[in-house]
Amino acid sequence: MTAPLTVEQKNKLQILEPKLEKAIFEKNIKFARELVVDIQNVLRPTGHYIRLIQAKNKFCELAIEMAEFDSIKQILESNIKVVNSNTRVYIETISLLAIYYLRIKDVQKAKEYIKEVLQNHTVIKTQRTRNIFHSEIIERFNQEVALATLTGFNEFGIDQDDVEREAIRIIQTLSNDEIYEQIGKYSPQSTKDMIYTVHDYSLKQLPYTQRIMLPSPTQKIDDKEVGVTIYEAVKRVLYNSMCNPESEIYKAWFTNGLTVFLDKKYILTTVISSLTTLGFGVTMIVPSLVALITKFGIEVYCEKNKPLYISQIRKI
Repeated sequence: MTAPLTVEQKNKLQILEPKLEKAIFEKNIKFARELVVDIQNVLRPTGHYIRLIQAKNKFCELAIEMAEFDSIKQILESNIKVVNSNTRVYIETISLLAIYYLRIKDVQKAKEYIKEVLQNHTVIKTQRTRNIFHSEIIERFNQEVALATLTGFNEFGIDQDDVEREAIRIIQTLSNDEIYEQIGKYSPQSTKDMIYTVHDYSLKQLPYTQRIMLPSPTQKIDDKEVGVTIYEAVKRVLYNSMCNPESEIYKAWFTNGLTVFLDKKYILTTVISSLTTLGFGVTMIVPSLVALITKFGIEVYCEKNKPLYISQIRKI
């Protein structure tokens, strides 16, 4: 049995762990990596591996989100070697391995971990919380599929003026449901095919009583459903840029008023900049994303669209 943390360890962690959370929120991956090393130096000598792995997993999720894949596989694989398979941190780790493989489009390898995540019935004790977890993690797998198939393109261009004109037209003429449907309509068949494959495989790992409570694979590739999945996936990419209280766009919304905010085209430029960095390859979807966020407004967007991370799913 591992001995309790010393006072010195607790004092160091009270400084390091909040700094890690802040670095992750700000997507400062370089500083986050340094902090994980510091936390490792505090915890590893006394064998406090669970807390160390939780910190490493948070870093790995950030790295995957930012498509910084170097060493992530090795870190996660080393994590699962030192924790009991009947713990939540183990399920968290193999969930991240599944997400890692989905993001690099290795669906066959991802399936190994998806199966293990969904067939583990010992970690989450009650059926109700297990149902919630399965629903949320399957949806996360679908979102990662969407990102994997829509990003990583090296050469493409987004014309800001064209996006602005189309976004204005969409705002003036379409409801939210119609915008989601339009996103799905413009999505490539490869995105729909992979969502179908992963969702179908995920459902097959569940008991029949759970399967019938979730959308079927056919329902998941309905245009509106695909649009919602893509929007939910993209919000993870955009959330920090939009909702960091220190960001220019967030401050502008609350200090300059709506008219000035829209005139400065904050949403338009932030969405285009973030998606360009990821190599977002389906430019016809971009105006719809801009339109949705503009219709919601930054305050509602940030309140209602905070992405759920693996470490938060684990706490249900």
